[in-house]
Amino acid sequence: MKIPFCTFCVKTRILCSRCQALLDSGEYDENDLEVINAFLNVASSGKLEEYLKGVEYVKSYSIDNFLVITLRGIKNLPRTLITQIEKNLEQVLDKKVRIVEKTGSINEIAMQLASPARILTIAISWLPDGTNEMIVKITKSEARKLPFKLSDFAKMLTLITGSNTKVEITR
Repeated sequence: MKIPFCTFCVKTRILCSRCQALLDSGEYDENDLEVINAFLNVASSGKLEEYLKGVEYVKSYSIDNFLVITLRGIKNLPRTLITQIEKNLEQVLDKKVRIVEKTGSINEIAMQLASPARILTIAISWLPDGTNEMIVKITKSEARKLPFKLSDFAKMLTLITGSNTKVEITR
């Protein structure tokens, strides 16, 4: 698995100058170090290392008791393997964990986060002040299937995509 920090720095929490610069720049934070350490421990505990060779850690986002880990290269992994990793990480980190493939498509990220709920539509509204806002519409029955609250879903999408997000419930 490709990680932005040195494995030694993650395990010992004594950072070299390169890893310290990553933290100081604000690109990563202490939460990322904790998640990477837990991920490495979970990967080395089973036969997961061979599956995770082409996977790259991007970033983790946390809201309340929910953690979303964005990775590249997990699209080809079996969903059962990803679910197993999520459950193992939940035990280690004491948070609800969701692993998401980092893509350029906002729609794909939103659908992965909402799973098992299905999203009705995703639209982008262009506002008069020059900004844009992503509007995610979901039916009331599907909203019950979301793994977290609607407000947390909107906050998480805003964190990951970097664009304002609003979630609306339709009939």
